[in-house]
Amino acid sequence: MSRTMLACWIVAAGTLAIVLSPVVDARADASFAWHMVQHLALVFIVAPALVAARPFQVFTAVASKPVVARTVRATRWTHGLAHPAVALFVFVAVMWATHFSGLYELALEHTWVHAAEHALYLIAGVLFWLPVFAAPPLRPLAYPARLLYLFVALPQGALLALALSGARHVLYPHYASVSGVATALADQSNAAAVMWIGGGLVTFVAFLVTLSVWAVRETPEESRAGNTSVRRA
Repeated sequence: MSRTMLACWIVAAGTLAIVLSPVVDARADASFAWHMVQHLALVFIVAPALVAARPFQVFTAVASKPVVARTVRATRWTHGLAHPAVALFVFVAVMWATHFSGLYELALEHTWVHAAEHALYLIAGVLFWLPVFAAPPLRPLAYPARLLYLFVALPQGALLALALSGARHVLYPHYASVSGVATALADQSNAAAVMWIGGGLVTFVAFLVTLSVWAVRETPEESRAGNTSVRRA
């Protein structure tokens, strides 16, 4: 396992332990903004770290060849979920459906629903990042396709944030019962800001990094070697 993969595993496990800790869970139960932080951490930190950690590569290193072959055959039907259009649709559908249905309120009232909601966000997040990181055994997308995917995904969080901040009533009665209507409305606006800034920032950074990596790969080897020689001189 490379150092990069190990670092990704550590980031994923460490962030997961923090956001699901009793302290953060208690804050999320009392504040929609903190709940949003918790969910965005799952989608935009834990999920990409898991994909970048290349779990399939770790699996092939410890499992026998027959087991790997059977696993690949058994999971081949899931590859369609990693298609950019499908992955983005599932991600956007999960984000909108959970925030504008009874599921969010239900998760605040029942622990098992809350756990299922977290699992749903993590799965949607993993699907969202698969086209970007192209983890094996998937075939990597061309860099222009990855950039287009991230460009289309970039405003999705902002649109959801606008819908949340534009609501003139408390969307989730649980928070009104905890802190009062006025405080819950202010907290709702804060949650929308977290969604807009947090989700948008990570996606934008991913776009810039992907663009940079593509530029480096497209640069001729001779040109890179020449630049290195100039810097050393």
